Amino acid sequence: MRAVTLTLSLVTASVLALSAAQAQQVTGTPGSPGSTTTIDGKQLPPPDPAFGGIIKERAAESQPWWPPRVVPPKGAPNVLLIMTDDQGFGAPSTFGGVIPTPNMDRIAQAGLRYTNFHSTSLCSPTRAALITGRNHHSVGFGVVGEIATGFPGYDSIIPIEKGTVGTILKANGYATSWFGKDHNTPSYQSSQAGPFDQWPNGMGFEYFYGFVGGDASQWQPNLFRNTTAIYPFQGNPGWNLETAMADEAIQYMKQLKEVAPGKPWFVYYVPGATHAPHHPTPEWVKTISDMHLFDEGWNKLRETIFANQKRLGIMPATAKLTPWPKELPEWDSLSFDEKKLFIRQADIYGAYLAYADHEIGRVIQAVEDMGQLDNTLIIYIGGDNGASAEGMLNGTPNEFTTFNGIPVPVKDQFLWYPFWGSERTFPHFAAEWAWAMDTPFKWVKQVPSHFGGTAQGVAMAWPGHIADVGGIRRQFHHVIDIVPTILEATGIPQPDTINGIRQIPIEGVSMAYTWDKANAEAPTRHTTQYFEMLGNRAIYHDGWVACTTPATLPWELSTKTPPDVITGYNWELYNVQEDPTQSNDLAAKMPDKLKQMQDLFYAEAKKYNVLPLDNSTLTRWNTLRPSLTAGRTEFTYSGELIGTPASAAPSILDKSYSITAEVEIPDGGAEGMIVTQGGRFGGYGLFLSKGEFGVGRGKVVFMYNLLDLKRTTWEGPELEPGKHIIVFDFTAAGPGLGKGGTGVLSVDGKEVARNSMDHTTPVTFPEDETFDIGQDTRTPLALLEYRYDVPFKFTGKIDRLTFKLEPEKRAEATP
Repeated sequence: MRAVTLTLSLVTASVLALSAAQAQQVTGTPGSPGSTTTIDGKQLPPPDPAFGGIIKERAAESQPWWPPRVVPPKGAPNVLLIMTDDQGFGAPSTFGGVIPTPNMDRIAQAGLRYTNFHSTSLCSPTRAALITGRNHHSVGFGVVGEIATGFPGYDSIIPIEKGTVGTILKANGYATSWFGKDHNTPSYQSSQAGPFDQWPNGMGFEYFYGFVGGDASQWQPNLFRNTTAIYPFQGNPGWNLETAMADEAIQYMKQLKEVAPGKPWFVYYVPGATHAPHHPTPEWVKTISDMHLFDEGWNKLRETIFANQKRLGIMPATAKLTPWPKELPEWDSLSFDEKKLFIRQADIYGAYLAYADHEIGRVIQAVEDMGQLDNTLIIYIGGDNGASAEGMLNGTPNEFTTFNGIPVPVKDQFLWYPFWGSERTFPHFAAEWAWAMDTPFKWVKQVPSHFGGTAQGVAMAWPGHIADVGGIRRQFHHVIDIVPTILEATGIPQPDTINGIRQIPIEGVSMAYTWDKANAEAPTRHTTQYFEMLGNRAIYHDGWVACTTPATLPWELSTKTPPDVITGYNWELYNVQEDPTQSNDLAAKMPDKLKQMQDLFYAEAKKYNVLPLDNSTLTRWNTLRPSLTAGRTEFTYSGELIGTPASAAPSILDKSYSITAEVEIPDGGAEGMIVTQGGRFGGYGLFLSKGEFGVGRGKVVFMYNLLDLKRTTWEGPELEPGKHIIVFDFTAAGPGLGKGGTGVLSVDGKEVARNSMDHTTPVTFPEDETFDIGQDTRTPLALLEYRYDVPFKFTGKIDRLTFKLEPEKRAEATP
């Protein structure tokens, strides 16, 4: 479709778009097969129109009539909504960073850069707000879904009275699709059993190609097409999701253009980059490493980025660079080995961001090659929160060491140094790099009180509608403003009802007023915005921010009791109209203003389901949730079952358990995986060994992989043809997180191996791996001893597989 006439002013265009949504637009002869119509959009889906033909006793005397096909208003653009992950405001070249992002630059140069745009400070909350236009607590995502609790603001369920932009656009005639990360399906609804109404397909996106959860290997992701798990990387060395995702999106748009050239599309494109694991291709690693962007360290990097930001006009001349925190070491205090490792970590991160931007560029170029660039609103958001400090102070070759509270010493990390970023690692950089990537602000991901956790650079372009090309906008805006911006651009109103459910009003405001050059310095229309995450909080109002001082450090997984969530925090006060980096705390000088802002925060908190405040983390992680496993202590399976997420699988963490496998071995013996959960970066498996050159094949093995740091094995005999019963029985040393214990492997009633472990995995196995029976998907559990290649199918028969678990004691568990 062609865009509305380019010479129209923004105001006129907006009025016409609104009128188009309100007045029915009919094309073709009503009742004919080719007739189309727009709808008023108030009731979704729209009611079926009354039959307009004539029905007699004979068809020859009757007149057929076809209901018109629903289409968007004339001139409605395609929409390409892009958001990267864990990027950091100061990382991309578009916002002063040293990492080249020419494709984000391209959108900024063709449109506008927004320098005062904010997220919620954490992944799935930002994403829920982005696709609904409402605050994250309003739609059940006060925290990431993995630590959901049973309160309306925290249950990880988007209410049906708060429909998504996908649902709205789809019902108005758009083709809707979602590529990349889905962190908005509740973890306890992510199995093959559904329900699927909280999957992308159930939230208005007709096509989904991506992974479910907070992160995923880009080499072997937990990948879905719609709701079906797929494994395109098996037997395909060098396959990477960043490239495959771009290929898929380009093919989707090309196919749609050729099959239905007049149908606008909405593509929601959200790659895993740059969330850990940092997984660029070797070519990009070389390109960025050869540029030596990080050799001078994080302190010098901040100075360089800040100078670039002032030169580009990203930061005003009066802005101050916030001080380096005392909790993080200065670069000059490090040893040679520390510097070498940390530079490598940053090079891999930089390569990952540059690689992701390159693949995004391929998608944008495909839009232009199809002749659709002038008719496409492109919104490119740099990250869903600040850069991540979840690699702890030294970084890690395996992010799940952080989630289990285990720091990896620098000297040990050199074991992974040569292949950092490859499929052999699940890496994350040191927290100090995260602070630097959030230049010029303080703090990082997880921290909503300071802009280091919430500031996101945004580039937005729509040829002919955003005429101030290359302009900069400083108005305060928030991620909830994207949906109303899209709706204004498309001329589609927020519906009154969806599927008969009355809708709660969208809480964001459109940013379209900023597109007119005359409004470059106009006051923001988003005057008040609360922030809260994990008990830390802030309130923005009319150019002022009041915020708590973070009481815990985001690079530490602490089991200490947090301070009182109400009284245990100090408050700060900033005039961010004059002090955009939150450098000058005015709390002591202006107590009355601070009290006014605090009162406003609690008023907003009551309005948007923020209460009750909760600053616990580990306790919430271990909260029992609705699930297919809740209360069960015995699980029985037979045959093959793959791709079951942890939420629907028997959990052996922090308890005693037994696994019994009743198998049949054919003539000639057997090999393969009987049951496993996890893989290269942590987990367990019961299998029959592959052997080497025909020697040692068919031995019974139970292996426990402690976060790729230590593997413990129990080995039994080779199984002869016939029926056998294999039992692995583990007795935990006591209640508590990560306690060790003793395991006994038995075959046909006879003990064949006994071994002990000092520690087990305390909190979680890798979330992108699954529970598999009869084969092993994604990554292999074994590294050297008993090595095998996936899928390592079991070549015998599994008659019965039983798990018996000690009843849950997590509520009493102590570290």
